[in-house]
Amino acid sequence: MAPSRRLSNGRSPLVNQQRQITSFFSKSSSSSSSITPTQNPTKLSSSANRKSKPKPKPSRSPSPSPSPSTPSPLQSKLKKPLLVIGASPSSPLSPAPLEKSRGEEVVGKRIKVYWPLDKSWYEGSVKSFDRDSGKHLVEYDDGEAESIELAKEKIEWIEQSVKKFKRLRKGPLSVEKMVIDDDDGDEAENLEGSGDDSSDEDWGKSAEKEGIEEECEEKEVVELEDEDEDKEDEPVRSRGKRGGKDKTRKRKMGGEGNVGSSKKNKGGEDVGNGGLKVSLMEPTNNNADSGKASNAINTTLSGDAPERFSMREATKLRFLGQSRRDAKRRRPGDPDYDPRTLYLPLDFVKSLSDGQRQWWEFKSKHMDKVLFFKMGKFYELFEMDAHIGAKELDLQYMKGEQPHCGFPERNFSMNLEKLARKGYRVLVVEQTETPEQLELRRKEKGSKDKVVKREICAVVTKGTLTEGEMLSANPDASYLMAVTENCQNAERIFGFGDDSECSALSCLLSELRPVEIVKPAKELSLETEKVLLRQTRSPLVNELVPELEFWDAEKTVHEVKSIYERASDKSVLKSSSGENDHAVDSSTQDDGLAFLPDVLAELVGAGEDSSYALSALGGTLFYLKQAFLDETLLRFAKFELLPSSGFGDVISKPYLVLDSAALENLEIFENSRNGDSAGTLYAQLNHCVTAFGKRLLKTWLARPLYHVESIKERQEAVASLRGVNLPFSLEYRKALSRLPDIERLLARVFSLSEANGRNASKVVLYEDASKKQLQEFTSALHSCELMAQACSVLGAILGNVECRQLHHLLTPGSGFPDVELVLTHFKDAFDWVEANSSGRIIPREGADVEYDSACKRVKEIETSLTKYLKEQRKLLGDTSITYVTVGKETYLLEVPESMGSCVPRDYELRSSKKGFFRYWTPNVKLWLAELAQAESEKESSLKNILQRLIGRFCEHHIKWRQLVSTTAELDVLISLAIACDFYEGPACQPIILSASRTDGIPGFSAKSLGHPVLRSDSLGKGSFVPNDITIGGSGNPSFILLTGPNMGGKSTLLRQVCLTLGAYVPAERFELSPVDRIFVRMGAKDHIMAGQSTFLTELSETAVMLSSATRNSLVALDELGRGTSTSDGQAIAESVLEHFVHKVKCRGMFSTHYHRLAVDYQNDPKVLLSHMACQVGRGVGGVEEVTFLYRLTAGACPKSYGVNVARLAGLPDFVLQNAAAKSREFEAIYGKHKKPPENISNQNAVEQIVVLIQKLNGVVANLRCQESLESISHLIDLQQESRILCEIDSR
Repeated sequence: MAPSRRLSNGRSPLVNQQRQITSFFSKSSSSSSSITPTQNPTKLSSSANRKSKPKPKPSRSPSPSPSPSTPSPLQSKLKKPLLVIGASPSSPLSPAPLEKSRGEEVVGKRIKVYWPLDKSWYEGSVKSFDRDSGKHLVEYDDGEAESIELAKEKIEWIEQSVKKFKRLRKGPLSVEKMVIDDDDGDEAENLEGSGDDSSDEDWGKSAEKEGIEEECEEKEVVELEDEDEDKEDEPVRSRGKRGGKDKTRKRKMGGEGNVGSSKKNKGGEDVGNGGLKVSLMEPTNNNADSGKASNAINTTLSGDAPERFSMREATKLRFLGQSRRDAKRRRPGDPDYDPRTLYLPLDFVKSLSDGQRQWWEFKSKHMDKVLFFKMGKFYELFEMDAHIGAKELDLQYMKGEQPHCGFPERNFSMNLEKLARKGYRVLVVEQTETPEQLELRRKEKGSKDKVVKREICAVVTKGTLTEGEMLSANPDASYLMAVTENCQNAERIFGFGDDSECSALSCLLSELRPVEIVKPAKELSLETEKVLLRQTRSPLVNELVPELEFWDAEKTVHEVKSIYERASDKSVLKSSSGENDHAVDSSTQDDGLAFLPDVLAELVGAGEDSSYALSALGGTLFYLKQAFLDETLLRFAKFELLPSSGFGDVISKPYLVLDSAALENLEIFENSRNGDSAGTLYAQLNHCVTAFGKRLLKTWLARPLYHVESIKERQEAVASLRGVNLPFSLEYRKALSRLPDIERLLARVFSLSEANGRNASKVVLYEDASKKQLQEFTSALHSCELMAQACSVLGAILGNVECRQLHHLLTPGSGFPDVELVLTHFKDAFDWVEANSSGRIIPREGADVEYDSACKRVKEIETSLTKYLKEQRKLLGDTSITYVTVGKETYLLEVPESMGSCVPRDYELRSSKKGFFRYWTPNVKLWLAELAQAESEKESSLKNILQRLIGRFCEHHIKWRQLVSTTAELDVLISLAIACDFYEGPACQPIILSASRTDGIPGFSAKSLGHPVLRSDSLGKGSFVPNDITIGGSGNPSFILLTGPNMGGKSTLLRQVCLTLGAYVPAERFELSPVDRIFVRMGAKDHIMAGQSTFLTELSETAVMLSSATRNSLVALDELGRGTSTSDGQAIAESVLEHFVHKVKCRGMFSTHYHRLAVDYQNDPKVLLSHMACQVGRGVGGVEEVTFLYRLTAGACPKSYGVNVARLAGLPDFVLQNAAAKSREFEAIYGKHKKPPENISNQNAVEQIVVLIQKLNGVVANLRCQESLESISHLIDLQQESRILCEIDSR
């Protein structure tokens, strides 16, 4: 038995020693010497019996290679003949004459050394020469090394000439029993009779198949024959596997001919006397520390492999270097150059084999993608793609000078997902023809093709990945976004209106975080490009050719109409009663919009206003079309207008707006430490048990409700799921926890309704793809039934709740779709459990008309045969006559021998046994032919039953989506109900105040307000201190000017206020007027890649606040102005604060260390001065030591105690003491200036300010021309004048 299989990590199984898939993919072979096929394949290492010499050689030393793993397969292997099994050893190759003493001139040459006891030659390389001993160090190709005197050995020098590849052929001689000693023994594919065409591109010739895995009792011999150059034959692959042991993987052969002595490998393991060992291909050692190959080969391989690959690419692939051109022969400097394509020189194409030419035809049109090239049961990666496979998938290079690696079909999904998630585009090229079909095509149509047909069946990227283990484990949505724009003055049109700073686009990007972006090449503005760079997380960017690939609105509408019309013709989009998602107004039918969903029909009818939104849809459709996903997705798509549509019209929108700065600064989804969700509001509120529930919660957090009635409905629903109804809620959660990601699963099932891409019937797959599809289908049915049952059970609470939202969600036929009849139909159609385990659907009677018809025809014929039997019994007068089956012959009339003379003349004798004759009659033969045809039709209908059932399932796609949506909403509501139990301290439901209750003045009031995320267990020794806070409302200041010590909790309080807008909040009491938008500016960060410094980023966010805030907005500004000088920063901060307080009149909090602001606003009734309390003591050297109380206290704080933070940070005492002294000096002279010049007085201050501005403009104009010391000096003087003017004005 083969040992148990270990995880292969996508590496291919070892089948046979072979350099690479040579005959298919290469005309010339790698350098090697020809080997006589009768050489003994065994190599012994015992020093005592290595050679027949009077004095034994010392034992062989380990390989000097620093890597303990086996040597690279790209080094020439020692020629242990390929599976010459059981043949008697013949005489070895004739050795060369004894060499005269050689020195360093032979170092680096290839050599063959004869071992007399083994009667074999072994290849290696001369690595060094020791002058003292006169010996050369020879390192053999299996990694072992020894020092020998060349003059005393039988050796041959190997010429570095190009030889033809050899292939294995079967011969008539006997072979002894062979056993595979392989860690991955069960991974070795049985290519015999399996239909695997990876071994051959001519196929069908038994002489071209391997004998490695045949029955042990078979007698055969494997010979080496030259490969025909005009054949496209591919020998059975042999793969190296990077094992965890320091030993060569061998094959054992039992039986006669065993050699008593055994060889120890490098790891010291004794091979034993049980049999000979034949080395398979040895894997490459990929050292992770040294880096893996992408296009730089020498970072991955050891030995001479880098040199071999580099030389090959430099000589044979020169067109990939500086002379590279695209398909239209444009060079990289050309503005229209297309890097996705490649021009192949004619002489290079002529030099290719048919297999190579087929691969390069695909690759030259898709240079930006990694090709998964299907060959039999394996996906192959060649040339530059092979380097990526070795680097990213840990695949092993095959032997030979051409980069090449691959993996078996069963690892397709795993490796596809790995590359896609790492940002690669993967082009899947599948076989669409079997070897038999190729042969038939050659005979019938006279085709001269020597390779099977292959077609592109999928293009997979981050945004188009639909299946995989990691995708199933990660609930986060992966969005693909198309962006196009039209700039009109300061306004930008993205399908929605936006400002010059792209605020709406930034908000959308922050919420969705698309993993892939599609855009028209060279058409987006610089500002939009900066926003895409700043507000995304390394997405895959695709630039399409405008109009040709990124369609305009007209082309998009035409394509969309065509898709929906075709879908309608197939009757896939027929809606059941009550489902009118695709119904449109009759007036649209005249415009050809009858088949479009409502949202698309509305966009098409909007004319020019929606042209850019439709163009963005066109870019998406073109991109999805390349991935074979356009029609599948569009037919079952649910369209929604983006929340940014009408972004400026806040009043009509149902959502509170959280822009990109708010989402980032408040850490709603990502923390500021590592971008993870730990410590975020999402993590605090996320107690959902379904993946689609988690995604809906993210949407709710990104778009909180704004209208009072909507908020109260959701609050009522959350409250109704608590208390006495909590046990029902927990039971519902328990039921949902068994669900897969049904939202994504349904999308995959819908895609199966259309046989295209890899699902097409013409694609040749060896894994049982239909069984996997059936399992997904039955899983979807089980999941839908489970959701329906769970919602029905939860509906029991409707008797004691009056919540309108819950009644809508749990009442069948309302928000909860009535799917009972549909599920009953599918339960009656077939046995779900049996089908899932067997991988085959046997429909019950009445479930499928086509199958029922075929079964009826079979029964009719069987009935006719039964009736005919009765007639024959009556005719012959013997009731013992019966039907029997012998071998493949059925319905034989078995007649007693005694009646042989009575049978009619048309009885055809088929066989006999003692006492009986067996006959066929003309009627029986006719019915048998009809029965065979009926059975074939029955079997054919069974093959297509899954497709028909999925099509029937998809007819109700609206119901299934609605069921998922209802389940997700209930999951999120229960999650919010549970989340409040995780708050520290008291929790309450916010009271939402209408405008009438606050005299039209927006308000915010909280008692003992805690933090929704921070808890005492995360704060070390301390505990979180709740605070009372009131902002706005009748008779209260609308703004809080917050001061206090560094690290005193100001920023925390700002976040605390902005985050507590959920269903339940950590407070004893909480009242709030609706907030239309939250603006948050805190933290120091830059956007260097977008060309923005820290201060510019800070002011850009502030500019959005100043232009967009309304009276109902909530503003939080943290230390505005700290990125520049004190005077400038303070001036900017005061101006911004004044605008919000007196112009906008919104609610807000403004924390600052500019204590002058507190002095200026101490008598302003619209501003409340507050600070974070602390206790101050004196430490060593007069340095202040501050104890933070984290309590919000009325009044201003006198100073910020920054030296105390320096002390906490560990600055040296002498620095602290010096800083404390200088701080006291600054405080002593703070606000004191020199006497004003005589030419400046209070009366003419305004005129002087005008003059000052004129002077400043002159200096700035001079600076634009050239920067000089004189100009800088003038600026300093003007700065001093401006300060004096400010002081006079303040008096």
